[in-house]
Amino acid sequence: MAAQQILVRVVNDSSEVEEVRRPVRLTPDGRAGVVYAGAVYPVLDGGVVNIAGPSWEVGDCNRFLLAGTAIPYAPQPNAASRPPEFTGFRGDWNVDTNAFGHYVVFNGPERVAGDVVRALEAAGLAVQRWDVSHRPASDGKFYDWFARLRTKISHDDAVARVSAVFSPELGAAEPPPAPTATPVEDLAARVEELLDLTAELGSRLKQSENEIALLRQRLAAATDHETKLLEDLDRSLIYQKSLHDQISELSNAHELSADAKAYLVKQSDTEELLELALSENSELSNAVVMFRKHTEESDYRILALEALVVSLQERLDELGQQDRERRRAAAAHVVPRRGVSGFLDNAFLRLTFVLDSVEVLANLDAPASVLRVLTQIDMGELLGKDLEGFRGWREVSKLATGIAGSEDMGRIYYKPDGAQVLVSVHVKQDEKEQRRHIEKLRFV
Repeated sequence: MAAQQILVRVVNDSSEVEEVRRPVRLTPDGRAGVVYAGAVYPVLDGGVVNIAGPSWEVGDCNRFLLAGTAIPYAPQPNAASRPPEFTGFRGDWNVDTNAFGHYVVFNGPERVAGDVVRALEAAGLAVQRWDVSHRPASDGKFYDWFARLRTKISHDDAVARVSAVFSPELGAAEPPPAPTATPVEDLAARVEELLDLTAELGSRLKQSENEIALLRQRLAAATDHETKLLEDLDRSLIYQKSLHDQISELSNAHELSADAKAYLVKQSDTEELLELALSENSELSNAVVMFRKHTEESDYRILALEALVVSLQERLDELGQQDRERRRAAAAHVVPRRGVSGFLDNAFLRLTFVLDSVEVLANLDAPASVLRVLTQIDMGELLGKDLEGFRGWREVSKLATGIAGSEDMGRIYYKPDGAQVLVSVHVKQDEKEQRRHIEKLRFV
């Protein structure tokens, strides 16, 4: 059966953002939820989604509500329905620290685990992910749950802050509220910042290369001019020596002839020209030294920019690897999928759907053309054209969606990966949004 869909009003506290139609998911506490901006938010009574409130990771809400089933709305937050104040945790717990960060491990039922996570976030310790624990902690014990903290404080500080949350009677000061950004949004923001910085540095590198090319041309011209002046100077020195020799011969005579006087005039003119040539040559030598200094400085700047670009590219690769590891870790603990996801798994044995493909397919009003192309890809047919700048990826465009205003904006991006084929189903909104979606394929 198909997944239940619902039209919800997305609000940010008291201000309305937009209305969207989404398939209904089940959150870990059994309530209805929908995906918005990379996270799953609970659907409150009246079909309202408050993106300023709590949220879940998409990987933790992989069950869909079947069509025709009553929707288990979450109650509106008010004074009467708020959960009781967290008064502390009395069970076994520990803070396990490794290369990936700090993990709060503890024992207790699922209801208590949810209260613990909410208390940690309310105390300013943002929880990146929490789930059932399947491995021993650093103290050798097996705990029921783990909560990974999104913080870079030291182990001792983490233990002190968690102790203050679990034992509020000790009078620990209440930290600021936890950030509401999800790990996926945080990672996407960091990747986008690095992409913008890389583009800016690439532009600066291009400008520096143009500048050094111009300096080298000017240096070459100055060097040629210097060579010509040195040749003229050598000829002037030879000519001056010849005049000196002739003047010496004439000086032996008792009276200067007209030729001797003419030679003296030429000697004076030659010495003046020689003085001017020496002065100009000195200025030119200084200019050549300055050009060479500027060229060396530009070479150094280019090397520094190239090293920075390489460092940023390595950081982008590292973030992509972290995202892939997060996806594999999330996929390792998912329960058997039903609804649209289960249908896709059974219908297309070779296709692996990435990004938000399942949600896009669930929201198509006329998915026939998209399913037809997916069937052909699953059978091994080569469709579409190569996706420029993305090795191995191909694009099939202008697919019908049945969505008003986006009738032929369906897109399928796919890439053979061994026995499997990676597939991303997307509905284009505009050029900027499509480019942003395509850039995400680098980290799949």
